[in-house]
Amino acid sequence: MLNPESPLRVVALGGGTGLSGTLRALKPEAVRQQDPWKISGIVTTSDDGGSSGRIREEFGSIPPGDLRNCLSALIRDNSPLSDLLNYRFKSDGPLSGHSLGNLMLSALADVSGNWVRAVRQLSNILVTVGHLYPSSVEPITLHAEDANGERLTGESNVNRGRAPFRSFWIQPREVESLPDSVLAIQRADIIILSAGSLYTSTLANLLIGDIREAIQESKAPILYIANIMTEPNETIGMTLVNHLEAIEQWGRIRPNGVIVNQTELPVEMKKRYELEGGSPITYSDKSYGETQVFYGDLLDLSETMARHSSSKLNYAIKEAIGKLKNR
Repeated sequence: MLNPESPLRVVALGGGTGLSGTLRALKPEAVRQQDPWKISGIVTTSDDGGSSGRIREEFGSIPPGDLRNCLSALIRDNSPLSDLLNYRFKSDGPLSGHSLGNLMLSALADVSGNWVRAVRQLSNILVTVGHLYPSSVEPITLHAEDANGERLTGESNVNRGRAPFRSFWIQPREVESLPDSVLAIQRADIIILSAGSLYTSTLANLLIGDIREAIQESKAPILYIANIMTEPNETIGMTLVNHLEAIEQWGRIRPNGVIVNQTELPVEMKKRYELEGGSPITYSDKSYGETQVFYGDLLDLSETMARHSSSKLNYAIKEAIGKLKNR
């Protein structure tokens, strides 16, 4: 049981839009007047596409895009700075496609010589809540062998692989984790595995030895936020059970709880996903062993894509934590 006298320390791991969505849902708890939570995000360093991929290749640095997305989600007020951070240049020149936030983070890291310091400095400029850390001190490269036996290298290619994967690993295999990330996990009262691409976001962090070991050794409950939809290739046909099995197989951990969306998709939205090979993740009312399932109406009906509603996810997370922390 957690100590009711101390602030709740919540750590969320992931990448892409999944982690930023989770942090956005957690933000109200970090800014409330009474007993605010202490929240931290641990961000994967495997991105190799778009602006992030170009910066990673040119400078050999950690890809900044997922960090930028999470910073945007944690801005204290609904500030126009969020739009500025995510602004992408449109031109025929070398800046085309780059986001301003990616360039700002890269510049600050270059000046300070330290990515943690760069994130902290930009956080101060933007007035964000919580803390953000990359999971490793250098970029990682994902590798996989998919269900068809095809060998895939790099996040962009792995994302197009056919599930289930036969093997899945990173290079460097013994990559050094960021000490701040490990410490945040060790101090956490709740560990959240965010929604997002199963292999390229959720599991990418868990392949880093020190990160995985810190989670395994922690007494904090682990809460997994299941995706609403499968992805056309990476998780095609995978059920909720299959997702949990993959986390146990590759991440070597078993979540204590999982949040699952029960909202039916609007017909047109469902058809659009089906045309691309995606479908709602299926589940049953049967027991999931030691993993407690928390069902909820989580779909954001104002979106054209199947996304979690921040307010609904906030409620679901609080409900799940309330039950898990007293187990």
